[in-house]
Amino acid sequence: MWFVTGISSISGLMFRLLRAFLVFATLVVLVTGKISAQETDMIATALARHYIAERGEVIISFVLPPGLSPGIISENLSIDNILNDTVTAYTTANGFEWFNRLNIPFTVWPPEMADRPLVSRSMGTDWRQSYPDYPTYVQLMEDFTANYPQICLLREFGVSAGGRKLLAIKISDHAQMAEDEPVIFYTSTMHGDELLGYIMLLRLIEHLLSSYESDNTIQNLVNSTAIWVNPLANPDGTFFLSDSTVNGATRFNANQVDLNRDFPDIRTDAWRNTVRQSETTAMIDFMEDIRPVLSANFHGGAEVVNYPMDTWSRLHADDSWYRALSRAYADTVHHYASPGYMTFKENGITNGYAWYPVYGGRQDYNNVLLHGREVTIELSDDKTPPESHIENYWQYNQRSLLQYMQSAFTGITGVVTDSVSGLPVGAEVRLLYHDTDSSYVVSNPAHGRFYRLTDGGEYLLQVKAPGYVTQIRQVQVTPGSMSAVDIALVPFASTGLFPNPFGSELFISIDKPGDELETEVFDIAGRKVTQLNQTVQQAGLQLLQLGRLAPGTYIIRLYYQGKKHQQVVIKTAVSR
Repeated sequence: MWFVTGISSISGLMFRLLRAFLVFATLVVLVTGKISAQETDMIATALARHYIAERGEVIISFVLPPGLSPGIISENLSIDNILNDTVTAYTTANGFEWFNRLNIPFTVWPPEMADRPLVSRSMGTDWRQSYPDYPTYVQLMEDFTANYPQICLLREFGVSAGGRKLLAIKISDHAQMAEDEPVIFYTSTMHGDELLGYIMLLRLIEHLLSSYESDNTIQNLVNSTAIWVNPLANPDGTFFLSDSTVNGATRFNANQVDLNRDFPDIRTDAWRNTVRQSETTAMIDFMEDIRPVLSANFHGGAEVVNYPMDTWSRLHADDSWYRALSRAYADTVHHYASPGYMTFKENGITNGYAWYPVYGGRQDYNNVLLHGREVTIELSDDKTPPESHIENYWQYNQRSLLQYMQSAFTGITGVVTDSVSGLPVGAEVRLLYHDTDSSYVVSNPAHGRFYRLTDGGEYLLQVKAPGYVTQIRQVQVTPGSMSAVDIALVPFASTGLFPNPFGSELFISIDKPGDELETEVFDIAGRKVTQLNQTVQQAGLQLLQLGRLAPGTYIIRLYYQGKKHQQVVIKTAVSR
């Protein structure tokens, strides 16, 4: 066909003619069958390449053929939805050429807002019923913190690939201070054309700030947590055409990268050396700094709460807790929404992988590598609903947005300290016989506080850190409440040889490896009983092979790197 080559240079008029012809050609095929399938595919291919040249991305849909798994598709395209056996996906030039070689019939979709221009409001109009332009967005964020300086803090945590600001607001009763309260993080619109979350989170910020003095529930929430909100994670995609309008918004960022496929892929360690987009690097650094206990990532294109995991089929250790969390959000929405809203999949909730796999997504990065708790909330089938519908969506979701935050108070909390110095310790906090796939949490080394969100029940809590004796505690958690247990870890340096008394194994902790450790053992009369010499291969616990000593009291002298340690130990009979 004459229009397949040179497609990037097609004029606007010619493009509109091409699109109209594609529609006409489809009708002709349906009515007469006189245009071949090959010609129709060529038209669709030309249209797809035009969109890619014009916008850097194209939306296609196709029926998933037998033998081609969603996982393979997800490796090469950015899946947006799978409904029954029909896949809708975004792709750039490379992904499209890979797909095109599969010879699968497909449909090209125009950008969602192509035929429905939206008005981006400036500060002179009511921004709550619109999608604010970029200058208005920045001004709103600055005004929030200027108007509520005691409970609001604005932070610019990075810049986009196109140089726009990445902004987050902290809301807390001591917003200017670092606290040991649970951190809650809401973020939206990492896909630039999914804009409902953008305005929902702006309205949430205003609601929390303006209601703080008059609403006891909100005041208690703000006083007991540190709430961070990032309404716009991909400003380059949202303002693809210009800072003054969201019309023409793209899914990908300015470099045509899907930011929700740019996080570490937890299937492999190769991500450690991967070059990432500036938005992703900034978000990772920010989240590692604030250490969210509970977070939610808002999207559009469906109406469902998507809970972990996205990467693999095996369930998260806290699957039942996640299901209850998601169910509570959807059920509360149902109480206030019009019938039929947020009923996709299991009446508004779904396991991510059961829907379709995502590799390099932020949800699994947070859950596995950051040891946090995060879900993805799809707010509307229409990614950017008309302005006249914004108020309805706010009424549907505002109570769920607040209720979700209350889940930061279900499980176990405590402070981990050094038993000698009293200083905080960054420790691994694990539920024995429960945690899998790095679902354990880590206490904050700045203040020692940990939050292990989970269902009610009886648990064995294991707390361990390098250089300390591991502790295990039994903890009873009442459903819907937070149980408190503080842990003072005993450093190896304060115990010397341990355990003491010992039965079959005696240990010493060595910080610096590489030299020979000499051990002399004397009985109570001062006679040398035995001597050991062993090379310290690596730092950590060193086992002294003294299990064959007869029960009794001994004096042990250790020589290592020019230092001497002497200690009296008791050897007990080993029970069998």
